Amino acid sequence: MNIAELGDRYREHTEARLTEIDISGGRRSVTYSRLHELATERAEKLAAAGVEPGHLIGIRAPGSIDWISWDLAALMRGAVLKAFPEDAEVADPAEFVVRHELALLIADGLTTDCPAVIAPGGLPGPDVVPETAGRVDPEKVHSLVYSSGTSGKLKGLNISAKGTEYVINRFIEAFRITASDRHLIFLPLSNYQQRLSLYCCLWLGADLTLAPYQRVFQAVKSERPTFLIGPPVFYDTVLQLHRKSGGSATLGDFLGGAIRFLITGMAPIRRETMDAFWERDVKLLEAYGLTETGMVAWNTEDQYRLGTVGRLLDSDHVRFLDDGEVILHRPAPLSSGYFEVPEEGADDTYRSDGTIATGDFGTLDADGFLTLIGRKKDVIALGNGRKVHPAQIEEAFAGVEGIAEIIVVPTPESGRLGAVITTTDPADEALPAKVRSRIEEVNRRLDIHQRVVSVIFSEQPLRSDARFMTGNLKLSRVGVARHFAETVRGAGAAAEEAGNR
Repeated sequence: MNIAELGDRYREHTEARLTEIDISGGRRSVTYSRLHELATERAEKLAAAGVEPGHLIGIRAPGSIDWISWDLAALMRGAVLKAFPEDAEVADPAEFVVRHELALLIADGLTTDCPAVIAPGGLPGPDVVPETAGRVDPEKVHSLVYSSGTSGKLKGLNISAKGTEYVINRFIEAFRITASDRHLIFLPLSNYQQRLSLYCCLWLGADLTLAPYQRVFQAVKSERPTFLIGPPVFYDTVLQLHRKSGGSATLGDFLGGAIRFLITGMAPIRRETMDAFWERDVKLLEAYGLTETGMVAWNTEDQYRLGTVGRLLDSDHVRFLDDGEVILHRPAPLSSGYFEVPEEGADDTYRSDGTIATGDFGTLDADGFLTLIGRKKDVIALGNGRKVHPAQIEEAFAGVEGIAEIIVVPTPESGRLGAVITTTDPADEALPAKVRSRIEEVNRRLDIHQRVVSVIFSEQPLRSDARFMTGNLKLSRVGVARHFAETVRGAGAAAEEAGNR
């Protein structure tokens, strides 16, 4: 795959189709060759509007055929797309254009008389590019994107064409993607992983469908994808809905009947979820990568080990620091660096020696499979100076009867460990007491600093609670810890008030 040749490739795919399903269930579809015509028409409008190579075109909108055609039109024109999250606030569109040095802003739901702002389905007028429009070198920057990770705080990343090509070509080879495949995207196109999948399908002529998350299960049944990529919460929801359906259909049929494999990443997934898919003959494969680096490791249909994130793509490009942090030195990383990084995020990810620090701790087994231990920023420093990885503590409680989910957090005052738990039956009022007893049993097998000393219960599944999820459906440990602290303090205050009566 070569980005410079992408237009010449997908214009020849006269049978492959891009389909858009909107929030109301409406369906729109075009062939890739027609998509090329749309992109060409819009590239000509960009030129007439005054957009030059290197100019920044901002886009903030749900995924659609229009979104993609603007992406491809910018590529044709040599402009650089700056993709904003769908929930990015644009209080004053004209000011937003100036602040971000945009030549044009494509956004939905805005009312403005600024000529440099248009709706996704609209077209710019002639000579609308403001004097404040900035430029970047399109030879060095393919796109500008934002990533929140699990912190919820946005960081801008400069995406490279070479890094994009590298990841896509390795993916095509490892997973044997062909024109006979069909793919479904249900996460925002502002998330660059989805655009990697988009370019892959365009290059090969594999059918592609866009659907909002609220319509994903209807789309799975109607479009019958052969592979999907999603976060753990999606696969937990699949199992819940399949069980509620009565299980009359196999899990594979429930997912449209054509699935070759599924991929999860973006956040840790529960082992019981993985096992449930494999027990039902559906290949759910865990992978690991970052927007900063591109893919680092993955399980494939032929080479996999459950409980790991797979084999390293490039063992020669990976090393481990003494504390276990994974460090990469790749000739073509997906991103060349940050822009608009919050001060607390002005970090040492991109190191002076050319390596990229992932912020993840991991171990490699004798067969080259990588197991992740936890995130560097998630490490909990206890009052006695000891440090623990919450994911390791959670693993110790995996499989405890009565626990559906457990997220380990620091306690606000004691400097010990606490946990937020959902039980397997929230309606069973006696279950929390039983779970507490079982937690004490596990605690006795752990070192003192690893023990969970305080527990609160949540009726709603943590990994599907909007309070605890980022925009890309990743668990926010910061959000869970804040909820734990507020609940514990609230209970303490209530108890004190009762005692004073």
